[in-house]
Amino acid sequence: QAFKFKGCLVIAMTKRKRKPQDEEQALHGPRQKRACFEDVGSKGHGGLPPYPEGFPRDAPKGDELNVMMQMDFHGKVHLVSRANEGNVDWTALEAATVLGFDTETRPVFQKSAPRNPPALLQLAVEAECWIFQLLPPVGVSDATFRRLQNLLESPTIVKAGVGMLDDYRDLGLFHMPSMSLACGVLDLQEIVKPYGLKSTGLRALAAMFLCRRIAKSQQTSDWGKAQLSQAQLWYAAVDAWAGWRLCGILRGLFDGSERWAPPRKLTITNA
Repeated sequence: QAFKFKGCLVIAMTKRKRKPQDEEQALHGPRQKRACFEDVGSKGHGGLPPYPEGFPRDAPKGDELNVMMQMDFHGKVHLVSRANEGNVDWTALEAATVLGFDTETRPVFQKSAPRNPPALLQLAVEAECWIFQLLPPVGVSDATFRRLQNLLESPTIVKAGVGMLDDYRDLGLFHMPSMSLACGVLDLQEIVKPYGLKSTGLRALAAMFLCRRIAKSQQTSDWGKAQLSQAQLWYAAVDAWAGWRLCGILRGLFDGSERWAPPRKLTITNA
């Protein structure tokens, strides 16, 4: 069950048959995690540049959306599991100034069912996307989790995406229990927030500012499978790469947006 607490996003594990505390925490981590952006002060939105000319304020829908070209990622996709994690080019990831960021989680269809852990973590640059499998038996090792956590915490690498509090909270809850402070986190919704747009999800932003349609066909597929389909890999790569692409486009269109939407620090605590 998810709820809000003082502006923070909190996830609560559904109560089930009682297990010993150590066993329960080994399976699920702490019962709750809370993720919050640190206050960066009241810089305000004074002196905002005008809304960019020629771009819609409402996300296209229906036929208007369907006639748009579908967004494609033409770069190299690396699916990383425990079996091949030794081949990851960490130099490329650690040298990036911006990483498009996203996660994929097996959906829950019953209202009372507990939330599933993230199954994939995707990180993208201009021409490459790394898709890390997180769940056993094929999920990456503890050593790779530590390197991923270092990337997510790094103040020198911007992680750009949408719904970042949710993703970081769940990664901390299920996979990286020692992650308590992350830097360089840019939720792209913050860039357009002062303009009062009605829809600012990833697909809405891509349609409005990239004139591209992001397909939703794989959104509710089983991301926990050991063998992912080509359609799933393509979908996951596009979602992360869209974050990378939108970061550059939105920064260019909204001049000075670093003033009101800088990369921020994010804290993750036990609730």
